[in-house]
Amino acid sequence: MADASPPDFAPPPAAPPAGDVPPPPPPPPSWGAPPPGYGSPPTAWPPPGYGWSPYAWPQQKAMSLGSGRFRAMNLGELFDGTFSLYRRNFVLIAAISAVIQVPYAVIAFVLYQIANFAGLQQQLQNAQQSLANPTEPLTQQQLQPVLNALGPIFLISGILALISIFLVLPLAEAATTRAVSDRYLDRPASIGASYRAALGRLGPLVLQSLILGLGIAVLFAAAFAITALLAAALGAGSIPLILIGWIGVAAVAVMVYVRTSLAAPAIVLERLGGWRGLVRSWNLVSGLFWRLLGIRLLLGLITGIISAIFVFIIAIAGVGLDTNGRFILQEVATAFATVFVSPITYIAVTLLYYDARIRKEGFDIEMLAQTL
Repeated sequence: MADASPPDFAPPPAAPPAGDVPPPPPPPPSWGAPPPGYGSPPTAWPPPGYGWSPYAWPQQKAMSLGSGRFRAMNLGELFDGTFSLYRRNFVLIAAISAVIQVPYAVIAFVLYQIANFAGLQQQLQNAQQSLANPTEPLTQQQLQPVLNALGPIFLISGILALISIFLVLPLAEAATTRAVSDRYLDRPASIGASYRAALGRLGPLVLQSLILGLGIAVLFAAAFAITALLAAALGAGSIPLILIGWIGVAAVAVMVYVRTSLAAPAIVLERLGGWRGLVRSWNLVSGLFWRLLGIRLLLGLITGIISAIFVFIIAIAGVGLDTNGRFILQEVATAFATVFVSPITYIAVTLLYYDARIRKEGFDIEMLAQTL
């Protein structure tokens, strides 16, 4: 009958005593004498710690790269990462925002003061109140104050909107994206390097804005034309069709906005052209639409509340001031909110870009491979 006792296993090797570590071998004679200042090699190496492995350092480096965020993030981790990055790099990110936003606010303020924008707004409000309940058909003389106020208001607002859309917002978003990406990848970041990268991608970013703007304009122009045709052909019976049509137009606009929301990070970080950046974002968001839509809605709600608090606190100081004084404080509050609140959106969009790449392209595995 065979012996049923368990076989004997050798115990794990014990840590080698410090005195048993052999000294390093001497260099071969062909090497000659060491250069001046190098000294002589040690006669004995300190004992390695038990369990030491030559592969431990790459593993530790991989774990620390990117502040441990190289994985798909849930909603809580995304917002925690957004506000943590902002908090740890507050001076850098706020300064990047202020570099472009403050001059724009100063230019807007100067134009408003030259055109007496506050007075024009007050004049328009007075005219609207007087024309709210007309007892007889309006005359040219009654409409003239409204037309006189609307012309300069539309002109100045249009000029500032063009500057904002095609210069201020692209530069602010691109520079913040570059800085956030560098900090996310544990690389050094600075204001100068961020804006150099932003200026280098300004052309593709403007082209992206033009493509989106023209596309939305064509969509709404077609919707207005169809609405007019339906109203002329069907009269009051066209109202349900018109409502359904405009709901569809709004849904298409929201879909395009979400599907192209990662275009700016792709253009800046992958150095793509304007059209290719839109296509890249469209492909990245595929399959993640509802997730990104919910996150963008929640992000808009958060930033809107923070901006409203900024404006309310500063507006309290304007109680008792005249129209121009209140207008100045309103502009100051808007500038503060833009400088300190808008980077939250840019940070979150940059993290969403990396999150989409991790989920769909294994970007975390790619970064891990680079550290081994």
